[in-house]
Parts: sequence; structure tokens; C-alpha cells
Amino acid sequence: MKTKSRGNGQGSVYKPKGSSNWTAQYVCGWKPSLDGTTLVPVKRTKGGFKRKDDAVLYISELKNASAKARRLTLQQLYDEWEPFYSPRVGRSTMVNYSAAYKHYSRFHNIFVDLITAADLQECIDACPSGKRTKQNMKCTAGLLWHYAYDRELISRDITQNLYIGKDPTMKREPITEQELEVIRQAIGTVPYAEYVFAQCYLGFRPGEFLSLRKTDVTTVGEQLILTGGSKTEAGRDRAVPVPPPIVDIIVDRMVQPGTDLLFPRLSDLKPMSHDYYNKHVFQPMMKKLNIAEGKTPYCARHTYSDMLKNVAADDRVKAALMGHTSYDFTRKAYQSTDIQELIDAANSIK
Repeated sequence: MKTKSRGNGQGSVYKPKGSSNWTAQYVCGWKPSLDGTTLVPVKRTKGGFKRKDDAVLYISELKNASAKARRLTLQQLYDEWEPFYSPRVGRSTMVNYSAAYKHYSRFHNIFVDLITAADLQECIDACPSGKRTKQNMKCTAGLLWHYAYDRELISRDITQNLYIGKDPTMKREPITEQELEVIRQAIGTVPYAEYVFAQCYLGFRPGEFLSLRKTDVTTVGEQLILTGGSKTEAGRDRAVPVPPPIVDIIVDRMVQPGTDLLFPRLSDLKPMSHDYYNKHVFQPMMKKLNIAEGKTPYCARHTYSDMLKNVAADDRVKAALMGHTSYDFTRKAYQSTDIQELIDAANSIK
């Protein structure tokens, strides 16, 4: 294939190898190479022309199509999408999406219509974090590209076949009773031990747990109630009574100055993403305590589920505490008799 050059910015025409027809080509932008050291051209093409002159004439169509489009960089798209989408989900979900989006940083300043599926896949493949982060990366890209497609910023969604791979290290076994006792004894001497211990007694997903704020703590009589959760409609803003083993931890977290978060990063009191919590808090702490490798923060939720199995309560109540079913309770309805069922179940957890 030999491209017939027509000067900078004027496009070119050529016959693909093995074809008798002409193809028109126009360079509409540039993006980083795979190794990030150079910029490579992004080309719009149209083939199937019997005559060279027809292909040459079509270059202007390719050029006009590029000029007419409302073009946004990936960062501009994210900045437009984020306030549109965030009211539809909870805080923890958006924290996870924000953390996932950072892994596409090499393309933040590239026009969205110039980014290819291979570009996104390369970022996912290069991500050093586990499968859950890569799942969030794929989901975030899908939401952004759907938003762009609906607004006619792009001609098609390129995120459908992104591959997140397998993560054989990810386990979902619960933290055992013996391991939980080791963590309890480490409270006060090993940083963040109280975080993991509390997470095991609340059942929130890691992102939900990390987004809990002091304003999410209320009381019914003398009972502390945490209201949080966001993944599903049933799990959103669910009430989780604080079991006796972690009441003192929650009370201590409530008086921590300098932050509204219950479980911030201890060094600067800033929020933690699920990825940061797993990599820099959970895993180092578990290793220091000689607890089995391969477990993740999500295992704490399975610990809570196992605890509930030993509680004499209706399955509907247990499902509500896990966020698997809707329940007749809101912050404004503490008089609801349902809340007492939740309190009795939570306080039965040993």
C-alpha cells in the first residue's frame, strides 16, 4: 500500500493491498503511542471508491465530519458526566468510579473520539490492582461512553468487549472467628485493626464502609444506628444497628477531630478508595498479623453474613441487614416497629 500524499492537513488516498478500489484518509488528531514516548496519528478513512478522484473529493467529507463534532477530551467528558450521574448512586460508588478513572490518566487530555478500545484495554491490562478495580474501570468506561454516545459525541460504544481477566488471588472466604480475635487483640497497637474489626460487625461493602460519615450515625433510644449503603436500591440507605462488640469503636470514631468521615486515612484524615484501603491498609495489616494471604476487604462482609446465620431472626431481617432486600425503615421513621427487629438481630451477634 502506498499512500498518495496531498500535503499537511489535506488528507491522502491509497489503494489497500490486494484491492483495486481507492480509500480516502484524513488525520483528525493525535494520541500517545503504546509506550507513551511519541504521538501517533488518528485517522478517519472511507474506502470502496472506484476512481481516485472520487476518493480525493471525499477527503473533505472526512474533514468536515471531524470539524462538526462537539469534541471533548476524556477529562472534559468526565467533568460533564460526573455531576450528571452522581445523584443516581451513592457516595461510595462515585469514589470507586473516581479511583478507577485515574487509571486512564494517560488519555485524560485526548479527545474521546480518538480513543480506541485498544487504548482502554491497555490501561486495564497495565493496572496493578486486582480484579475489582479492573471491574470498576470497565464499568466507568462504559458509563462514560454511553453518556457520550447518547449525546452524539461518538459514533459507537467501544467498551462492550473490554476484558478484565481473572484474578486467582481473590478469595471470598470469611475472616474466621480465630482471625477476628487476633484482629481484636491488635486494636490499639496495630494501625487500622479497629477498622477491619468494625467492618466485620457491620456488613457494609468496602466502598460503603469507607464512605460512612459521622452524620450517618443516629440513635433509637440508646441504640446506635448506622445508615449507609449504595450498590442496590434495596441496599441504599439501609439501617444497620451497631452490635455491642464495636460500640466503643464507633463512639471513639465519632469524636475524631478534623474529619466528618468515620473511617478516614489516619495519616491525613482524607477519604480512602477501596483500592487504597485494600492495598495500603487491609493487606499490610493482615500480613503483620500473620493472617492467611489472599483475603480481601470484601471478606469482612462474608464474616458478617456468617455471624447472622447463627442469629435467631427472620430471614427477611437478615437480608435487610445485608442490603439484599428493601425494609420499612428510614431516618424519619424511627418509630417503625421494624427497626426493633433489626436491633434485636444485630445485638444477638457475638
